[in-house]
Amino acid sequence: MKNKKLIYVLSIVIIIFIIGFSFLIYKSEQSEKNRIKKQIELDLVYNELDSISILLGDKILTISQLGGEIDSLIIIKENIEKEKKEFRGRAFTQINKLQGKVEGYKELLIAQDEEINKLKLINEQLYDENKDQKVEINTLNSTISEINKTKETLQVKVNYASRIELKNLEIFGISKNGRNYKNSFKNRLVNKIKIDIEIEENEIAKIEIKDIYLRVEKPDGNIMFDISKGSGSFIFENRELFYTIKREVLIDKLSKSLSIEYIKNEDFMIGNHTLILYTDSYIIGKKEFLVK
Repeated sequence: MKNKKLIYVLSIVIIIFIIGFSFLIYKSEQSEKNRIKKQIELDLVYNELDSISILLGDKILTISQLGGEIDSLIIIKENIEKEKKEFRGRAFTQINKLQGKVEGYKELLIAQDEEINKLKLINEQLYDENKDQKVEINTLNSTISEINKTKETLQVKVNYASRIELKNLEIFGISKNGRNYKNSFKNRLVNKIKIDIEIEENEIAKIEIKDIYLRVEKPDGNIMFDISKGSGSFIFENRELFYTIKREVLIDKLSKSLSIEYIKNEDFMIGNHTLILYTDSYIIGKKEFLVK
């Protein structure tokens, strides 16, 4: 009888132990499930914070490139990064609070999308306005360029038309007794040459004192040159040329006559000589004379 009672008591104790142990296992499993669930929720919130931080960084860059204000957004991004650093150490009870902040940050991102769209619209309008202005400026520049080309063309024509034009050019050999030999003479009969120049009237000529250079080319191609008689050099078409004699002439729109003499210091070379009259920018005219 006693053995039966003992067995009965032991059975009840064992059953109670099994029930208690099973309950403990159940509670432990439930606690682990809750912990895993909370951890998943924490990870989701943290990942959302991280994603929002990245998106906000992209929007800050876009708004900055579009010329918008980004100072306050930078502060918010720094706060998000701070939230991320502190996030893992927070209690599970703060999840709802953090999720509320996440929702607020999401709304902030939406607001920045609207700001970006507005800035893009403004930039597109500015681009269109600038494009129109560029077209107008290019058209104006093209018109100005055409006007300048026309002015340059007209100026070239005016400059050409205002050149010194010869009415007549004669060369004489002068003997010691004053006798003239026109365009052809014997060397032994003359001791100097005289050049008579007649300049045409020109109403559009610029009133100025102009240098006229006379070059006398000998039959061998050399220039009659004597520094003691005023010979020298000048620049013509970016190169140095020697001249036989130079004279300053007042150009005043009226016809003009002048005579230039050159006394020889040695015998003239036998053959055809060429007289060329220059200014510093163009040839006025030329003529040959013969020394026999």
